[in-house]
Amino acid sequence: MKIVMVKKLMEDGLECKKCQEVSARLKLNDELQYIDEIIWADVNDPESAGYKVAGEYGIDIAPFFVVDDNGKTTLYKTYLELKKKVFNKEPAAEDIEIEEKRKPKVDPDEDLYLI
Repeated sequence: MKIVMVKKLMEDGLECKKCQEVSARLKLNDELQYIDEIIWADVNDPESAGYKVAGEYGIDIAPFFVVDDNGKTTLYKTYLELKKKVFNKEPAAEDIEIEEKRKPKVDPDEDLYLI
C-alpha cells in the first residue's frame, strides 16, 4: 500500500493552515510514518505536481490523500476518512475538531455558504 498526501503551499512559502493541522495530528498519532510521499500544490505554480494530481481526480481541497492498494486507487478527502478506513482507528475528539473547521458555515443573515 502506498499513501500520498497532497498539501497546499501558499504564496508565502508555508503550507496551508489545514495542512499544518492535519500534519500535526498525523505526527501526534504516530501515523506520519505511513505517509509514503508528500506532493505539493503550489499556488505560485499551477503546473506543480499537487495541482496536477488534484486536477486528475477533480479534487479542490487540501490536504487530501491518494491511496494505492495493489493497483486499486482510492481518494480520501479528509484525515478522518483516512484514519477510519485505512488506519482502522477511531478518531479522537481533536481529530474530529480539525475536520469540523473545514465544513462550510452558513451565515444566517445572508443565507450563504461561507468557506
